[in-house]
Amino acid sequence: MKGEKSGNVLKLVRLRTDCDYDAILATADPAGPVCHTGAWSCFELNKKYSWEYLQGIIAERFRNPAPGSYTATLDDELVREKIIEEAKEICEAKTRKEIIWEAADLLYFSTVLMSRAGVSVSEILDELNRRHNKN
Repeated sequence: MKGEKSGNVLKLVRLRTDCDYDAILATADPAGPVCHTGAWSCFELNKKYSWEYLQGIIAERFRNPAPGSYTATLDDELVREKIIEEAKEICEAKTRKEIIWEAADLLYFSTVLMSRAGVSVSEILDELNRRHNKN
């Protein structure tokens, strides 16, 4: 039983066999990370974490909130409060390590707000690109 302890179960979508019926491919929708390391797949060991990947995790937490999911509890008011708090903390950060920590928090909460508003990472990147090319 996958996800018995974590609640990160897999909802079976489809089973397919190969042409000579000696292998089965299962397609499933995960309720959260499926690897014990917290990765979304045990088969993508070298996958780079990206802003798009983060937004996908956040979207999944809103679609299928797992028990105890902090992300799923973030309503508009709370996430805006957290963004204000994290913006202040990054401005007050002194060391490189503190800046990295607070920037990660600010990016996370900003991405939650974007996701709740239906704004994609690609739209933000397109806007930054538009500004860059304005010159």
